Amino acid sequence: MASTKLLEDIKTDVQQKTNAEMQSLIEKAADLVLNCEAILFTSGAGMGVSSGLGTFRGAAAGVWPPLLKHPELDFTDMSNPQWFRKPQGNSDKHNTANFGYAFWAYRYNAYTSAAPHLGYEITKRWSELNNVKSSFSFTSNIDGHWIKSGWNESAVLECHGSVHYMQCIDQCRKHIWDTNNALKLNVDSKTDCVIDPLPQCPDCKNLARPNVLMFGDWEYLDDRLNEQIVHYEKFKSDIAGAKGRLLIIELGAGTAVPTVRAQSEVIFADSRWTADFIRINPLEEHSIISLYYKNKSKGQTIEIALDALTALKLIDEAIKKKLKQ
Repeated sequence: MASTKLLEDIKTDVQQKTNAEMQSLIEKAADLVLNCEAILFTSGAGMGVSSGLGTFRGAAAGVWPPLLKHPELDFTDMSNPQWFRKPQGNSDKHNTANFGYAFWAYRYNAYTSAAPHLGYEITKRWSELNNVKSSFSFTSNIDGHWIKSGWNESAVLECHGSVHYMQCIDQCRKHIWDTNNALKLNVDSKTDCVIDPLPQCPDCKNLARPNVLMFGDWEYLDDRLNEQIVHYEKFKSDIAGAKGRLLIIELGAGTAVPTVRAQSEVIFADSRWTADFIRINPLEEHSIISLYYKNKSKGQTIEIALDALTALKLIDEAIKKKLKQ
């Protein structure tokens, strides 16, 4: 009995110490938000988990149900433009364009039916603090939730595109247009294939596809992305010109496709400004910031092993308390 109580006491002490350490990190993060002059939010799939959206891998992975029946296929196989080149038809062989479009119909429905969680509102509120002169969102998410939550389109860069836009599979006229529910398609529950007419390009009448950068994708039209890059470069140029203090807040960026993590690190180490860096990820090993980048910057780093929404809410509560003091 004594040994059991001792173990319980040790567990309680460790938990209290852990809570105290986390609270200290939250307080430091709140101070950084209140003392920066610009904020760059970078985000990956983990940002959408609290909206009910799955990540591509890990504990929060959202699996398209047909993949459970076909272990030979995975997310990267389906998120590939090769499907748009396959013959059309409703087949249980899963070798037609209709099967590929069913995957995108599923994703489109998931992204458009989910509402952006409170965390997006919190980030918007921070961007409007008196000390914050400019803010920007760099995201690999294709759900459009940053813009849907009220962020100005000129302050968002969607580096992998958006499911809310379509393009011709043949890149005719380099035309990009609003999806307007073109991916809201009915699917045969037995074959997992789309049974509605497939989306068409309004110009050449060939098939249309999401304007999303997929795996092995050499046909992605980047005109919209290039416009966003212009805005992003101006955001960075303005910070460099003002020699302002930048805060990078990375939210739920994974390591499998490390586009967002790499961007956070490059910006943190850029000598044109002084930057601080908060990395938020529920997996402790993924919240770590490499010593290589810590040594390349004079800024502070904070590693928070929490999901994006929980961390944002805790930091926001700390900010509110500090503003009342």
